[in-house]
Amino acid sequence: YQTRISNRDIYFTETNRIASEEHLITYQFFAKYLFEEQSFYNDIQIYLSNQIPQVKHRLDNYKLAPSFHCDLSEHCLKRIQRPIAYPIEMCLHLLENCFEEEGIFRIAPAQAKQKKLVTELDLQIINKNIKLRDLAYDPHVPAGTLKQYLRELPDCLLTDALLPLWNQIISLSTDEDRVRHISQLINKLPQVNYNHLCLVFILFN
Repeated sequence: YQTRISNRDIYFTETNRIASEEHLITYQFFAKYLFEEQSFYNDIQIYLSNQIPQVKHRLDNYKLAPSFHCDLSEHCLKRIQRPIAYPIEMCLHLLENCFEEEGIFRIAPAQAKQKKLVTELDLQIINKNIKLRDLAYDPHVPAGTLKQYLRELPDCLLTDALLPLWNQIISLSTDEDRVRHISQLINKLPQVNYNHLCLVFILFN
């Protein structure tokens, strides 16, 4: 009987001891858990801080990023490092020997074919070994695509910043004043815009 009482006392003693230490045990484990969580997220933050600039640099300079709706300078100078935008260069290549086609830039192409060519140009899968007949397009498709590319530039070829000054030309009274004003504005264009503007003038003349 005395043994049972002794065992029961030991049991209650240990139970009470553990209960009295519960707060301390909980505090220690919870505090350690929070510390480990903080350390984990601090490591993640340091890792991401080092990686994000590298990832951003790779994305900004990724050559296969879509060409349409992309800033002209970024596309030419950073991505492809060429003086003429890839979609324009390829459209002109496909239009080789087609400029005598009636209404080449006036007649709208089949929209499905134009959309297909846009996706092919965005993926840069057209090269100068491919001819228009290989793609089964009529000349109006690359012509319409070229116009679409210029129309969808985020900053227009004449630049949005200079557009109000271009609009002032119509209010000038003499041809001499207009020519002088146009010459001044052309000299203010970024080089990449100037290159493309010259190409457009040659193309439509």
